[in-house]
Amino acid sequence: MRRIVVVGAGQAGLLLALGLQTHGYAVTVVTDRDAETIRAGRLISNQCVFHPALTRERALGINFWDGTAPEMLGASFGLAGDSAEPAIAWQARFDHPAQSVDQRVKVSDWLTAFAGRDGEVRYGKVTPEGLEEYAREFDLVLVAAGRGPQFDGLFPRDAARSRYREPQRTIGILYLVAGNDEPLPVYPGLTFGLSQAGELFGLPVQSVRGPVFGLGFFGVPGGPLDVWDDVTDTDAHFELAMTLLREQFPWVEESLAGARPSGPLDALRGRVLPIVRDPVGTLPSGAKVLAMGDTAVTNDPIAGQGANMAAYAAAVYERRILDHGDRPYDEAFLRGTFAEYWERAQHATRLSNDLLAPPPDHVLATLEAAQTAPEVARRFANIFADPADYTGWLADEEIARAYLASNAA
Repeated sequence: MRRIVVVGAGQAGLLLALGLQTHGYAVTVVTDRDAETIRAGRLISNQCVFHPALTRERALGINFWDGTAPEMLGASFGLAGDSAEPAIAWQARFDHPAQSVDQRVKVSDWLTAFAGRDGEVRYGKVTPEGLEEYAREFDLVLVAAGRGPQFDGLFPRDAARSRYREPQRTIGILYLVAGNDEPLPVYPGLTFGLSQAGELFGLPVQSVRGPVFGLGFFGVPGGPLDVWDDVTDTDAHFELAMTLLREQFPWVEESLAGARPSGPLDALRGRVLPIVRDPVGTLPSGAKVLAMGDTAVTNDPIAGQGANMAAYAAAVYERRILDHGDRPYDEAFLRGTFAEYWERAQHATRLSNDLLAPPPDHVLATLEAAQTAPEVARRFANIFADPADYTGWLADEEIARAYLASNAA
């Protein structure tokens, strides 16, 4: 049986490792932290996983949180206006419930499950130079080590597919609970607020401390939401978040009255550079390695596509490996594998990149029409589960306006 190493223990790498494991492959996972350290550490991300990715987890028998994690039933949208009430507001159900599980929980549980099923886990930080050793030992080296700069030279930027050269949002995320330990009276789904300063996202999450509410601000650089650089602790983050909520998204404030941070490590601040990389890296020896997940394609989290595309990448890579049999993992195989993934991932990238720009008039008209046309609201809410529908609809002004004429008159 072929020997495969996955460098990185995130959503993409572990889903692939666990999937190949079910087919009897000898898979090794390399990570710089063990499960206990991950679970006890700082917040990693705020993710919303939609039905297609959840289906993949359930097929592998590793969605351990069904029945525990709160179901996310739909989306609630508000556009900031001149008063405390949103200028545009609507709600719509998802076709299938989504789910958000703290990545500290998910990654640590999956890493434990992989090891418990006789998977080999090696610990240590891997550099591009260190990949040579793995290339000599294994038939296939997959790099799923996240979006850090350590592999910039190995997987260079694909200029034709990368729209931006700088991060387009400053991000501040915080997990909240009610001060009286009762559930917060929040919308049971994805709360999405839009203002000229940026965006607000909120969602119920199953965290290391139980149910919490994840509150995230995505600020246009230089604007009123670009405020996180000098924040050093969770209490200061909380005070600033509540101020931003009152100033930019006041209609959300009431549901979070009495909230407090869920823990001292439950905050995250930073910036993400959206980038698509050449997925095939060549080591000094000439050996080829293949990137996946955020190492290959990093989207700004504004559209919530990271974990979902990671699950899809794992499914594509697994199927390609199984179908390839005993043939060599040559460059044609590596590039063909990424190309199959990109056929769908390009739509998630287009959606994420477009959301970073000011919404064009036809998109604003669609959001307004959603207030009185439930089918328009439903379709908009579900593009996050199926970004290909965005490309074939809202990305084209003529198609979008024709749709409005027939559905929202």
